[in-house]
Amino acid sequence: MSNQIQIKVEELNALKTTQIVDNENVEKKFIYMYNAIWGSETGEQIYNREKFNFNKLLTETPALQECTKISLLGCFLDIAVNGLSLDNSGRPQCYLIPRNVKVKTSNGDMWEKRAGLTISAYGEVYMRQRAGQIRYADNPVIVYEGDHFRPILNANGAKAVEYQGAFPRKSEKPVAAFIRIVRNDGSVDYSWMMESDWKRLSTFSAKQNKGNANALYTSNNGLIDPGFLENKMIKHAFDAYPKVRTGNYTLMETTQEEPVIDYGLVSTDENTINEPVQQIAPAPFEEEPDVQPETTVIIEPSVNEDPLF
Repeated sequence: MSNQIQIKVEELNALKTTQIVDNENVEKKFIYMYNAIWGSETGEQIYNREKFNFNKLLTETPALQECTKISLLGCFLDIAVNGLSLDNSGRPQCYLIPRNVKVKTSNGDMWEKRAGLTISAYGEVYMRQRAGQIRYADNPVIVYEGDHFRPILNANGAKAVEYQGAFPRKSEKPVAAFIRIVRNDGSVDYSWMMESDWKRLSTFSAKQNKGNANALYTSNNGLIDPGFLENKMIKHAFDAYPKVRTGNYTLMETTQEEPVIDYGLVSTDENTINEPVQQIAPAPFEEEPDVQPETTVIIEPSVNEDPLF
């Protein structure tokens, strides 16, 4: 059934951005993919929920409306692949991010704006729980100057933490962060970051963003924003964990090669198009950090493909 649900690129490009997810074939494709991937019968319910979230984000974000239709569609179908939600209330699991991409075509280099789906730290925790890697992860703890904090590596190699927060708090300066993770077998894992770790990341951010590090590294009266640090702590904790599957248009700090998923896109010669958007840095006005607004990506189109894709 999946191969029978096809979405022609020409018809897609004729739609308004807010009409993409209302398309009948897009609806069928989303529902089929969700139910097939997750062994579920709730695909239609999820489709209606995410259609609302998707169009709400498009309406509220003019930069997304400038993105290519094929990248917007890819992001929407990735919602089905990833099993996440674009609901931005509470702790969002993922974001739609516009990115500037340099494309090499037969007529020379050109810039185009493409949408990408970025998974937040909390979305990653949910995906790893669902994949059976962990039972749960506690909320990250921020260690402030004056707190008692001692990271420990036992003789058997297990990590542990001694922590006691000062009360009342002696300083507003974060000096470390840690998180406790319970694995699926019941064992406990700890991960931590020191001030030197996020200063190193800030330096890298500046190099990647034309000399300007993400503002959240210093937005707390010259110190790192606590919420931003929590996000960084979660991402850092899973660096050594196995990768989880993501869709073709999805960006996450930890990624792995996966088989190409049939998104049902066809060109005029009826050859299915499944080329994913290159994984590049998101634009700096969104919450995901360490970015640059323009990233060069060279894409060599094949003879039968539209050079934009």
